[in-house]
Amino acid sequence: SDSPSSKARKQRSIGWWVFRVMAGFELATICLLLLFAATFFGTLEQTQVGLYLTLQKYFDMEALFVIPELNGKIIPLPLPGTFWVCAVLCVNLTLGGLVRIRKGWKTVGVLIAHFSMIFLMVAGAVSQVSKKEGVMHVYQGDRSDYARSYTEPSIEIYPPGEDGERTRPYVVKSEHFDGLDPDERLTIRLPELPFDLVVSGFRRSSELLQLSRFKEQHKGERVVDGFFLQERPRVQQEETNLTGCYLTVQDKEGNSLRELILHYNGMPFPTPVTAMVEGKRYEFSLTRWIWPMPFEVELDKTLGEYWPGTQAPSWFQSDITKVEDDLRKKYSIVMNKPMRHEGITLYQASWAPPAPGGRPSSGFAIVRNPSDQWPKWSLYIASFGLMLHFGMKLFRFLSSSLPSKKSDA
Repeated sequence: SDSPSSKARKQRSIGWWVFRVMAGFELATICLLLLFAATFFGTLEQTQVGLYLTLQKYFDMEALFVIPELNGKIIPLPLPGTFWVCAVLCVNLTLGGLVRIRKGWKTVGVLIAHFSMIFLMVAGAVSQVSKKEGVMHVYQGDRSDYARSYTEPSIEIYPPGEDGERTRPYVVKSEHFDGLDPDERLTIRLPELPFDLVVSGFRRSSELLQLSRFKEQHKGERVVDGFFLQERPRVQQEETNLTGCYLTVQDKEGNSLRELILHYNGMPFPTPVTAMVEGKRYEFSLTRWIWPMPFEVELDKTLGEYWPGTQAPSWFQSDITKVEDDLRKKYSIVMNKPMRHEGITLYQASWAPPAPGGRPSSGFAIVRNPSDQWPKWSLYIASFGLMLHFGMKLFRFLSSSLPSKKSDA
């Protein structure tokens, strides 16, 4: 039988082998090849299905494995999701590029460069987990304190308020129903309201049609109040796809009270659909998810120009006032000069000239990303490490090339 010392050696040898594989150059090469393949196929696929779906398929944290498709044909080359490939590469660089590497003043620059690459991948992971994006449209002279998601739908329920005024809505976020197929149903419990909801027939891209006008297009879809939803092919710009679903309002015992159709028409404030429950009128709308801001943006002045004969922007600028409690601070936002405040960044994304008798408006892309500046810092760190490393090698080369002086005997 094996002695205790022999068993310990086997355990150590297994641990050493795992460390050797995880820290090895071979694993780093495999990871880089997989990232190249995913980037290559993702770039080609993006031209056919758009950026949004490509990012979700190849680069999302939930994508464990990916099957590339080109022109509707499956390529039999399963690839691991790039998020997890980067996670393995990060471990590989930590073990091989920081722990296992020979330490000394000659490798200080290399250690710094390796650390910068690990820092860069950590920044990507933090962005994947916590990044939020939205858009804010403001007319000159107006204020806004919220942004809307570009792509993520939500259902808003407005209870009846006093004197007919709208109250703060109940919001059903997109993660509850976004993955539904058209033939699936989802029951949403609303403990604070006298009813629950059943979402069905959810379509990411749809068109709302009136049966009396489009009988020839009706293919057996469910009809509510003389209207029906018809699925449309998803376009590459995901924000232009119009979401739709059927909504059943039911009491707490599961009895149907009202059938509704919700459809997002692309407007900032979609027309709500109403239903009477226990003698009170509730409003329902399918819109884009709203993200409240910790401050208000007051648009003082906005200017812009397009290239002659096109709608391509040549120059946009917005002069704004950030209002937070009693504090007011002025900023000037240009296309490549955003405003940053406590992890929130406002970019000048669009500009609309005034309509006759109207006012111009600005569209701000708003991003909250804790790791927003980390890639820039990692680049600075990598540049410093590489300059230090190659500068030291150049110094040693020049020192060894100079003729040595022999002292006289």
